[in-house]
Amino acid sequence: MNRFVLLIGAPFVAFALALGGLVVLVSSVGGTTRAAACVVSKFATLGGAGSVTTTTPSPVANADCGAAALVTLPSSPVANNGLPTNYVIPAGATTVETVVITYALAQLGKPYRWGGTGPAAYDCSGLTMMAWAQVGVRLLHYTGDQIHEGIAVSSFDDVSPGDLILVPGSDGTLANPGHVGLYLGDGLVESAVDVQYGIIVQPYATFVSGGLSGIRHVG
Repeated sequence: MNRFVLLIGAPFVAFALALGGLVVLVSSVGGTTRAAACVVSKFATLGGAGSVTTTTPSPVANADCGAAALVTLPSSPVANNGLPTNYVIPAGATTVETVVITYALAQLGKPYRWGGTGPAAYDCSGLTMMAWAQVGVRLLHYTGDQIHEGIAVSSFDDVSPGDLILVPGSDGTLANPGHVGLYLGDGLVESAVDVQYGIIVQPYATFVSGGLSGIRHVG
């Protein structure tokens, strides 16, 4: 049965239409309307003789599934992929955090691909997952799961390098984030933004300008 759902989560309104496992989101963010078609994470149908057929996730019509919301994107071209020329990994970062950030920085400028886990291209949760995999920490490859990984960080004052910063993005809500980035320290967040920008660094304030779903410490 087709379902029509109205999702309201500041700062945007999204209409979701479920068609046999296909979820089409039309969202209005910061006055800009954007349509995103994505397949639900798992869609099972009952086949012959009681067998179950499962459809695995794949993008449909829109390669920006899981991308940052337009409101979080830079308003001008990004120089040096957004990383300040004087950036250094914070001196207070642990050895584990340094390895994670070093891996993430090596991916700057690579393209965004929904479902990508590198090394040629990544989506947002694929980037964070692979960065933490370098130190043996296993994260699930889905932003909706990463909001539950590790422990919650109560405020930005307690954030550490390598922490996950989760926001609604283009196809999520405050309660169910659709985009995730990696905190680099010095008020900077790296993420696989979308097919236009690829992997870049943004100021924390810009990254969370569409709302903050949560900060997770997984180290």
